[in-house]
Amino acid sequence: MNNERILDKITEFLRQEVNSRNANSVVIGISGGIDSSVTAYLAAKALGPKNVLGLLLPDYSVTPKIDMKHGLEISRVLGINHKLIEIGKGKKLLLRGFPNDKMARGNFLVRLRMAILYYYAAVNGGLVLGTADKSELQLGYFTKYGDGGADIFPIADLYKTEVREFARFLNIPDAIISKKSSARIWRGQTAEGEIGVSYNKIDLILKNIQYDNISNNSKLPAIKGVTKKDLKLVIDWIQGNRHKHEIPIPICMLG
Repeated sequence: MNNERILDKITEFLRQEVNSRNANSVVIGISGGIDSSVTAYLAAKALGPKNVLGLLLPDYSVTPKIDMKHGLEISRVLGINHKLIEIGKGKKLLLRGFPNDKMARGNFLVRLRMAILYYYAAVNGGLVLGTADKSELQLGYFTKYGDGGADIFPIADLYKTEVREFARFLNIPDAIISKKSSARIWRGQTAEGEIGVSYNKIDLILKNIQYDNISNNSKLPAIKGVTKKDLKLVIDWIQGNRHKHEIPIPICMLG
């Protein structure tokens, strides 16, 4: 993986997209995780820190305070404008009297965050940067019209394991790189725990299947270090989330 080339390609993509849309700035949700940290770094390098607004939007009923500590550290190191808004009380108020469904409430939280990002983008004449990576997008591991709904996705052609490698190249703190990925939509939730397969295996599978043509009836390859159960779990995630790709998402293709 040529990290220097990836850095140049994505920063140029960001500059071109912002200029072509006559935007003044970009807005990004800072979660304290690896994807948003890498995206924030790229935005600051491409556009200058003063043209980047990072919004930290915790719901402290589910968001660990260490995430906000990491998010604030990244924002300060990069020198970007940033603002912390606790949205848990607002979410609770809005959902008062609604049916109690864990997944629906989790997705509502993600969509609420995206609505706030777009509000600030509108006020500032900016674009909303998505932070999803290729693994999440291909699995459909995102919330439709939530974190799957942004203006541009700078790191969406990098698998999760590649984002980790790239983050080391960018000198992102190891505490962030090694942290388990999580959408933080309920307490104790992790991506790998919910999916049932590690990202090392997920990425290995995604690189070895015909993603666009995969179906439950496809002849699946034998992949060293991957069990049939792992393979089936990943295929089931892809198949179950095809509907999330009905609307094209503009991403930076690395070729």
